[in-house]
Amino acid sequence: MELWRRVFLISSFFAAILFALFADLSPVVIVQHVDFRDNQKSEGSYMGVRLMTDRTERLAGLTLHDYIAETTKGRLFNVDGRGWEPAVENAVAARGSGSLAKEWQKRLPSDQHPMGVLFFRPGEAPVNQLVSLFRKSNDPVFLVQTAGEKAVYLKAERRVYSDGDFHLGSGFSNYPTPPTDFLYPLRKWSPWVALAGLALYMALPWPKRPTGAMSYRRWRVVLCDVAAVIMTIPFFAFPFFIVGGVRQAFTEGWPLFFFFWPIVPLGILLVFLAAWFSSFSLLTLEDRLRIWNPWGPRDYAYGAMEFFQPVVIKPPKWLIVFSWMAALAGKGNMKVGAAGRAMLMSSAAWGALGIRLRSGKDLIIGITDQPGTDTLDACRIIDALKRAGVQGSRRGARNPQHGPRDAPAAGALKHQDVAAPKAVCIAMSLILNTDIRH
Repeated sequence: MELWRRVFLISSFFAAILFALFADLSPVVIVQHVDFRDNQKSEGSYMGVRLMTDRTERLAGLTLHDYIAETTKGRLFNVDGRGWEPAVENAVAARGSGSLAKEWQKRLPSDQHPMGVLFFRPGEAPVNQLVSLFRKSNDPVFLVQTAGEKAVYLKAERRVYSDGDFHLGSGFSNYPTPPTDFLYPLRKWSPWVALAGLALYMALPWPKRPTGAMSYRRWRVVLCDVAAVIMTIPFFAFPFFIVGGVRQAFTEGWPLFFFFWPIVPLGILLVFLAAWFSSFSLLTLEDRLRIWNPWGPRDYAYGAMEFFQPVVIKPPKWLIVFSWMAALAGKGNMKVGAAGRAMLMSSAAWGALGIRLRSGKDLIIGITDQPGTDTLDACRIIDALKRAGVQGSRRGARNPQHGPRDAPAAGALKHQDVAAPKAVCIAMSLILNTDIRH
């Protein structure tokens, strides 16, 4: 149950990210109001400077009627009485300072493009009347309602997008940007997917502890879950957010996966660790230690134990080197933060109790966190071991706070410079009961 609790949580966050950034590149029709009188006055203008050419001088000298005919090039269609009245009214309002009805506001571009355009799906009314008029992408069609001085003109353009419209860092870069409901139709469901996973995480029953058993406090377990989420979700999501689309991350930004996703397995490992911590209980019995993990109880007879001793566990050297490399590669505030994390990792150490089994394997039980605070009652475990006649190692003992006191004797547990974070080593050792000596 504890593993499923976290599978639901992490999976819901993964799904929420994919929902939020799944880009629908179906064709759209862009409709905008056109003021030909104003356009004619602005012929030749660019960024506030008017540069007249032979063509712009000729267009500026035409009558308004001839200018409209020259600009539309025979692609002007009358839409009187064909259900275009609401579209015309809101297109004019979008171009000017008028207010749009709520159901029309969702058609505005998400970047609030100053041209004030409206977006439609090709099958929506009334633009579905224009399907046969579009020959290719960006092919314009001009529409007119009424005639004479009160004529209102619209420009409709079919737009087709592609993966090439997405770029590293800037995301979708074709303007105007379609409304969020058009470009990312599943995004509105994304928060609910994440909340559903969080609700399952909290609602599923937590494990009941056996009477008299030692276990990790619930807040420590939750903190481990938070750490798992932090180590997993952001690094999973970065490639999609940087490119701006799910499929586009694989087609346009695939190198990003080699940079970010190698961190994700560490987060997944923390997920299994959190499940183990949550289900862990330790009971000292007369003849054995009984330890509960996600797969049920397991007994370790005192007679099968050779000796016990404190053990210091530190992060692996490769992880420390990697953290310093990341700090040196950073910039600005990111470099300062990364350097701080690297310094903390370099000095990190955790205390544990190591028990050598007669089979030659080691049983490692986490006792303290990094600041040295006890997470389990080590004295109670040691007292039970001593009463049962299990010997403490006379040489090579490791002080959880200060490291080795002298050189290890033959057969003593070695100083653990494990190739994974401390908690992962402890959890995997207890789950698999494998020899972690180097």
